[in-house]
Amino acid sequence: MKPIESTLPRVMKFEGDNRKMYNLSLHAQFHFLQYGLVKAADQAKLKIPAAVMTTWEAANKSETQLDQESTASEHTAKLLALDNERDNILSNIFYVVRGYRYSSEASKKEAALRLSAKLRPYTTLRNLPYEMESARIRGLEDDVSTMAADIAAVGLTSTFTELHTANEAYETLRMTRRTGSADTKLPTAQQVRALADEAYDIACQYIQAAYLYATADEDKTLIEQLVDRMNKVTTDLKTSHRQILAQKKAAKDPKEPKTPKEPKQPKEPKTPEKPKEPKQPEKPGGGSGEQPKKPDEKPKDPKKPDDGNPDITLPEE
Repeated sequence: MKPIESTLPRVMKFEGDNRKMYNLSLHAQFHFLQYGLVKAADQAKLKIPAAVMTTWEAANKSETQLDQESTASEHTAKLLALDNERDNILSNIFYVVRGYRYSSEASKKEAALRLSAKLRPYTTLRNLPYEMESARIRGLEDDVSTMAADIAAVGLTSTFTELHTANEAYETLRMTRRTGSADTKLPTAQQVRALADEAYDIACQYIQAAYLYATADEDKTLIEQLVDRMNKVTTDLKTSHRQILAQKKAAKDPKEPKTPKEPKQPKEPKTPEKPKEPKQPEKPGGGSGEQPKKPDEKPKDPKKPDDGNPDITLPEE
């Protein structure tokens, strides 16, 4: 039997990927690179509808913006640092003023007493919510604005300047974050990821179809090269994804093995009780020492004489 020769046409196959498992950054990068490769190819030969490419690009841009918004946590950390700076400066002001109230120099003592009276309503300022603290700091600055000489007397001029700078920086960053999130109305990450994936899958189908219907060898070569490059991107990002997972796993501190419990000391065996002396068997007759009664003798045969002689009958002659 002759072997069957394959006459099946060659088709383009795309490397399988696990992009649905990628984090937002890696997923956005996957589509950015794949879109760039497809966009750079001859669109007339691929015949991918312009609407597909437009949707793919828009979804990828939205995904990138969402990834950038995830840096809001960095803003939060900066806000907390600035708030902590404000609190430390306020503490310094209160401590210095309190200390100078007991100064041996009359001018400094009097200046501190006047400042202390003015600052008394603000002693709990650091415990207020962030927004209220910002407003109260501005109120404090207004109240002491006419006391520049007293502030200089206790050496707090630069400290009050630092407080003003820190409070303004806090409010500027908070406003930037607030207006930025309000102005940017993006779809959810779940929506844009799904849209980008769908556009990519459609583009791949058009590329496969273009290869099947290509008649010129150079067109087939162009598409083969495109698919090879796209598969290389897929392979590289799968490797990156595995590395990310490995790093996360390594970052977790291995659980310390539990210290084995010390074996319990075996209980000391109980001292066996002395065996009880066996009871003395009771003597017959109730144990009173009396001799047991003899069993009744067999009743005498009334026919036999009680003479002690044997009962012999002689025959008559």
